[in-house]
Amino acid sequence: MELLRYLPENNIEIGGKVPDFLLVDHENKTLRLSDLSGSPAVLYFYPKDGTSGCTQEACDFRDVYTDFLELDCPVYGISPDTEASHQGMAKEHDLPFDLCVDPDLNTIKGYGVWGEFQLNDSEAEYAKGFGFHISENLRAWSVVRCTFLIDKNGILVHKWMNVNFRGHASSVRDQLHKSFKFDIAF
Repeated sequence: MELLRYLPENNIEIGGKVPDFLLVDHENKTLRLSDLSGSPAVLYFYPKDGTSGCTQEACDFRDVYTDFLELDCPVYGISPDTEASHQGMAKEHDLPFDLCVDPDLNTIKGYGVWGEFQLNDSEAEYAKGFGFHISENLRAWSVVRCTFLIDKNGILVHKWMNVNFRGHASSVRDQLHKSFKFDIAF
């Protein structure tokens, strides 16, 4: 699957304020940027509950989640899936963090993580099995797997765009430690 372009082409710069948002998590609680004030946070965007890559990424974040909690850094997964889909994913894989619903794509597009992809025949068949619309020329539109690390004031500290899910959660954890953990020797 080849990413052709981001739609729209929003580029949030490191050091800049991230866009505000209003999401609903898998327990029907609202989440806004202001709710994250006072601690760093990880927002990771992913295409679809239940797909192999998205499931592995969520489980990888689960497996290192205590490291995030040590630095008071919640993790939020964001996709256009339904609340019921998120509930099933969270329960089936014992996810300790919130999965948030963005059905109208406002946050996804506001963060510039919606994209157009070119697929081959086998990728198109796999994607159709998960309900993705595939055009005649084997193009699809979906969330681009991206992650944003923000500080306690909503400032972007680091971002990962169009990532491979393998090992990604550990890379985010490592960057969190570099960005927010300071050992002072006397």
